Amino acid sequence: MSDFSQNRHIGLDLARSIAIILVLLSHSRFLTETPERYLFLTVGAKFGVELFFVLSGFLIGTVLLKQIEAGLNARLLSRFWLRRWFRTIPAYFFLLFFIWIFFAEVDLLYFFFLQDLILGNWDIVPVSWSLVIEEWFYLVFPLLIILLSIFNKKISFLLSIFVLLFVSFVYPLQEYLSCSYNSMPLSCFENEIRKSTFRFGSLGIGALLAYLSFNFELKKTAQKHFNPLVLFLGFSFILLTPFCYQIVSGETDRWFSTPVTFAVFYPLMGSFAALLIICLYSAKFKFPKSLTNMISFISVTSYSNYLWHMLLFNYLNSLSEPLDSNYAIAIFFSGSFFLAGLSYLLIEKPFLRLRDQLVP
Repeated sequence: MSDFSQNRHIGLDLARSIAIILVLLSHSRFLTETPERYLFLTVGAKFGVELFFVLSGFLIGTVLLKQIEAGLNARLLSRFWLRRWFRTIPAYFFLLFFIWIFFAEVDLLYFFFLQDLILGNWDIVPVSWSLVIEEWFYLVFPLLIILLSIFNKKISFLLSIFVLLFVSFVYPLQEYLSCSYNSMPLSCFENEIRKSTFRFGSLGIGALLAYLSFNFELKKTAQKHFNPLVLFLGFSFILLTPFCYQIVSGETDRWFSTPVTFAVFYPLMGSFAALLIICLYSAKFKFPKSLTNMISFISVTSYSNYLWHMLLFNYLNSLSEPLDSNYAIAIFFSGSFFLAGLSYLLIEKPFLRLRDQLVP
């Protein structure tokens, strides 16, 4: 496991580790006899996904800013896409083929990330909705930068971010309004808005972080004001958590009207995730080597974990004689991390090495 911690940023690894653990904790509540008692864990899962999005936007935005500095063109853009696809597609396609072979379930739209735009359901790989959003972001965001550079090359990146944020907030308003008058607004919100292919808001917030870091030394500024920043993070957590809990519990009109509540939910989650990433990115951690290796392992294998953990969950949930909940949860966590490590070593890592050889 020693190679997992080489040349990595421990703060960003910690952010990714927090995200995947929150997702696993949320799903594990359904392995208990009374999952409704642990509804608060759902807030953590939703935040975990937004944390993934913001972190991805931050990292991808940083890569694209370097490409722009080098003179972004068709050749560099194709290299960017190839490197991203080498990173995400092999493990995902392997999962699809595994489900096809062993469960006889397949839909070719999944291979083109069109399961929302055309198919409209997530039955085969339920967690793939977030990957769809990521993949379309990889495609749309750099093209938007190139398009806007025709008008103003210097601020094309920043303009592209604001376009994404504006569209991500304004476009769903019709859905927010329709959901508010729906007999089941929360269900409508979950299916029609949360999993919308072009929900790029938190990814855009992450790209904005990358812009600030790249141009204004965000890390040094955060380190200079670290204590007030942590206090503000804690204060935001105290305010945001009960608000988010009201939403996942279905009480969407307790504080504001339902459309307003839906409209600000993900921007608030994304903003809080960005604040957490700033803190973790600028903090000077000194962990023991064993803990650093463990955090790096969880982070590096988080993508495979996210893809595969639902298969194990479905198996445990389908047993004719359910296991004791504590035993089932222990198997779920240990099995998920084992499958994730196996997937990383056998699928992700070889393709990443191939990527570095073919597209350095």
